[in-house]
Amino acid sequence: MFYPSGIFRMKARAVLKDHWQTALLIALIVNLPTLLMQGFSAFTGNDLIPRLNSVLVSASRDGLLPQEQLLKEIDVILGSTSFWTMRGLELLAWLITPCLTLGMYRWLLNRVRGLEDPVSTVLCRMNQFFRAIGLQLLIILKVLLWMLPGIAVSVYLLLPVYQSGDVSVQLAALQRSYNMTLPVLLLIAVPGVMAALRYSLSEYIMADEPQTRILTCIRHSKELMKDKKKDLFFLLVGFLLWYMLELLISSMLSGVLGLVFQMLAGLAISVYMSCSIAVFYLFLESGEKTPKEPEPEELN
Repeated sequence: MFYPSGIFRMKARAVLKDHWQTALLIALIVNLPTLLMQGFSAFTGNDLIPRLNSVLVSASRDGLLPQEQLLKEIDVILGSTSFWTMRGLELLAWLITPCLTLGMYRWLLNRVRGLEDPVSTVLCRMNQFFRAIGLQLLIILKVLLWMLPGIAVSVYLLLPVYQSGDVSVQLAALQRSYNMTLPVLLLIAVPGVMAALRYSLSEYIMADEPQTRILTCIRHSKELMKDKKKDLFFLLVGFLLWYMLELLISSMLSGVLGLVFQMLAGLAISVYMSCSIAVFYLFLESGEKTPKEPEPEELN
């Protein structure tokens, strides 16, 4: 049975009505480590990839040897305090965000159930610190394993480029790899997306039942998502369009205004999407056959 994704989004809007300020504040707390990292990178201009790209451009323009310039630039970057501060913020974001995300999901699940929880609920899963990280790492590993055949084919096609010293062989390998780009991308993306959808409810399960083991969360998500992956996929596609609209509008705005709009709009869309998935999760857990549309007074 196919469930109309609009019903879950309508229910999410009804749940968030009159609670948007709290939801956005919670989302801001969850994303604060990442926002600090991005802000520091933009302020210092000391992120590694953009710096190296600028060196490559200047080296090719000035006729200098890129390798020598790259080594000098890497030495400068690694010796700077801001570079290591950036790495520390990245580590902080990676460590803290998973358990904060569980706290946000807990608040959303309770909100769908009609409960009024304070902002401090976002911290309620800090005691699941290592389990939250373990769950996230295991999900990433499982998704990568499903993508492995496509990655292996891609490596196999590009291997002659690096192994052969013959230019004609390298060009032929590049042409063959180019001709196979679409099939290889599909071989990587389709299993990866299917796996991500299969395990997508694991964090909601841990947020809802914190004592559940990591592998049990993943297995339960797999059971809930059996024959339901297409429903969640179409639910998420709608939010992809919202993100594209956000990027379009933010690109039309300049400077600080564009950054502020992008941040606020991104937080709002992420809250809306997470709440819709929470509604979807609780519907599957309930065992009901058909999702119920919210009453008109709930939306107004």
